[in-house]
Amino acid sequence: MSSHPPISSPDQAPPASSTPVQPTGASSLAGKRPASPAARAGRRSKASAVDGRAALLLAASKLFAEQGVESTSTREICTAAGLNPGAIHYHFGDKEGLYRALLLEPIEAMSHAFAGFDTPGLGLREALTRLLTPFFSAPEAVPEASIRLFLNETLRPSPVFAQAMRDAIAPHHHAMARFMARQIGCESNDPLVHQLVYGLLAMAHDYCMGRAFQDLITPGWLDAPGVMEDVRDRLIDWALALVELERQRCVIRATLAAERLAAGLPTTPVVPPTSDAP
Repeated sequence: MSSHPPISSPDQAPPASSTPVQPTGASSLAGKRPASPAARAGRRSKASAVDGRAALLLAASKLFAEQGVESTSTREICTAAGLNPGAIHYHFGDKEGLYRALLLEPIEAMSHAFAGFDTPGLGLREALTRLLTPFFSAPEAVPEASIRLFLNETLRPSPVFAQAMRDAIAPHHHAMARFMARQIGCESNDPLVHQLVYGLLAMAHDYCMGRAFQDLITPGWLDAPGVMEDVRDRLIDWALALVELERQRCVIRATLAAERLAAGLPTTPVVPPTSDAP
């Protein structure tokens, strides 16, 4: 079996010859010297590395969405990306690292977009606007292959996806829970707070992930200029109403708890078992 000599970057094809070119002598030019071949090669290698990484992510997203992660080989991905077989190891370590990066890329972009929603002194409407607006980006901003991957993972989460969600999504969820808890007057670990956070995000998430479904049911209704901004503003109005509803619920619950405490009763009512309870 033949072998190629080592190459500087796995994104490049092997050179035609590995014979080094010897310098002919030191330059006698005064002043600023032109960049050396090594420096120019270094700049090209850096740009090539960025391009190679992006090419791998694009190729992998399409193949994973069509064939599944397990059924797609690293060689297939590198071939589709136009790179040699060592490219995945160079950029991501292995296929699992590539898949993790592919899952995290849109999450990190969205996280950056709604950063600062819990800035002290920010009004609730502005905070909700920062939270929900990233879900209403242009359809082309979220590739179809990425949407298909997330929908597949929603049905059958892989270990890589589960860990990525714990690392990247859970901290944001708990930050939102702490913010909403302050708005409605409950503890951030209260199930009511988590239900509110999930409910608010679910409204926007459906528009982000369900465009193809919506086009089947109501063709073209989201295509008019400005319609997505109108939908976002309507959802923000609904979100404000939901937050106020849960605030009132917390006030009522706290009042009842205080009354039970004054009466010497448990603050949490005991629900008697039904006849069909075990």
